[in-house]
Amino acid sequence: MIPFINLPVKIVRLFTSNVSPSEIAAGVCLGMFMAFIPLNGPMAIVLLICLFVFKINRLAAMLVLPLIKILYLLGIYSITDALGGLLLIKADFLAPVWSILTHFPVIGLLDLNNTLVTGGLVLSAILCFPVYLFSKKAIVILRKKYFDKIKNSKFVKWLLKIPIIGKLITLTDRLKGSA
Repeated sequence: MIPFINLPVKIVRLFTSNVSPSEIAAGVCLGMFMAFIPLNGPMAIVLLICLFVFKINRLAAMLVLPLIKILYLLGIYSITDALGGLLLIKADFLAPVWSILTHFPVIGLLDLNNTLVTGGLVLSAILCFPVYLFSKKAIVILRKKYFDKIKNSKFVKWLLKIPIIGKLITLTDRLKGSA
């Protein structure tokens, strides 16, 4: 199957499906958590496992992840590094907390002593509630305001007339039904 042709169908389904706005907003928040940490460490693996274990919208997380990761690479990493440095190095009163956390068997392996990881997790935790509320409200507004316009647009009608798109939609519906 050609994934880049199927992507617009998935995005339209994100707005039209019976997935609750809370699940979509939770997916956006998890995508933000994944974007604000380096993706080459054990914490990224833990967040990836959370993506599959919890009931969130995976498509929303995967769509948001590259968008926020671009912002991260354009300069937000310096904010997370400074925040992590403040918490790990300069805040002496937190030294006992970090010592206890890093000596637990599994938690000690999660790279919490890395300033980028700790700063990214803390920044994500700070932004999580406002991003969740904004995403939830935005999906409700988008569903109400733009669903009919998108569904009845000339582009979507033209797109649905293409035989391969119709077959892809039928195939994905069958695959969803069998899963």
